[in-house]
Amino acid sequence: MIIACKYREAKALILCKVVKKQTEPAKSLTTFAVPKEKNMKSNLQLDAKGLSCPMPIVKTKKAIDTLASGEVLEVQVTDKGALADIPAWAKAGGHTILEKCEDASVITFFIQKA
Repeated sequence: MIIACKYREAKALILCKVVKKQTEPAKSLTTFAVPKEKNMKSNLQLDAKGLSCPMPIVKTKKAIDTLASGEVLEVQVTDKGALADIPAWAKAGGHTILEKCEDASVITFFIQKA
């Protein structure tokens, strides 16, 4: 179990570094933008930890509806299905995933409203 945790943390660090170094749009479910700051700042934080599908998406939609265009929503989830669900939802709505990091069992997304 300790080895799996260390592997997951290392993978999360690698993923974060890859997203930060990326200079052109990703060819995946959504477009990743290069963060301008080391510490991402958000206008609103959403704690969706412990919720299972489809609740993280439902709560994310409700939260992003309260923001103005260009503002950033920080979403924290523990459901592994959100790794595919949130980027797909963001692309469908025209929103941009600015950053995605996985720390232990918590996945954090920074979503900029379209």
